[in-house]
Amino acid sequence: MAFSSDNAPKGGSSTSNKQPPKRSIGQIIDFIAKMIVLVVGMPIRFAAAIVAQFVGNGGVGRAVVGGLLFILGSAISADSIWQTVFQQRPLFPWFEAGWSWANVPLTVFNPFFYLAFLIAVGLQVVEAYALRGKNPDSARRELQDHMVYDLEAKPSGKIDLVTELWKDYVRCEVVF
Repeated sequence: MAFSSDNAPKGGSSTSNKQPPKRSIGQIIDFIAKMIVLVVGMPIRFAAAIVAQFVGNGGVGRAVVGGLLFILGSAISADSIWQTVFQQRPLFPWFEAGWSWANVPLTVFNPFFYLAFLIAVGLQVVEAYALRGKNPDSARRELQDHMVYDLEAKPSGKIDLVTELWKDYVRCEVVF
């Protein structure tokens, strides 16, 4: 094997004598500290990422929690409708003297419980619409319309929020 003068090893040895740069004690301590912070902080970062999904606007966690709460509320409401309309045994044990574990399969495998569940979901939707006053799509459009509106000048007077909120409260009380 022939070497050109540019690639010829120096000093007669065939291996390179390049040594990695020596680290100072400060760099080693800094590296160890970074690793400790990374290891200790990893569960905290993981938990923060999960929590961010629940509190961030448009986060997946908000939809999951909202869906679970809706289904749980509908199930509890369905149990009440199940007992009242269909005169059946309770599914959930809260405040029920006549509750037993046998009620669960007797309820879950009865098609009338699912009818009670559909009635409960309908009631939840009607209640939500009545409390909000408008569907979410129109509320979102209205908010976006107002967000693009810019005032020419800042209002000079003070706004009495208590009076405005009282007007809204009186208007809502009249409706109900």
